[in-house]
Amino acid sequence: MRLLSALGYEEARSGKTGGSRRRFVHASAPIISLHKPHPGNIVKMYVIDDVMRVLTEEGLL
Repeated sequence: MRLLSALGYEEARSGKTGGSRRRFVHASAPIISLHKPHPGNIVKMYVIDDVMRVLTEEGLL
């Protein structure tokens, strides 16, 4: 997710991140876990709301 990368998050490549589950880690903010959208590539609105809430609470937005 480009927004998370721009805010200092990196996609975790190790551990239990198989399948459609993706984890994004940040040096000082909570981990954000998402399911890769499928069959298309459109993220559901409730997922965007959850990510925006976390980013706002952490002062990243």
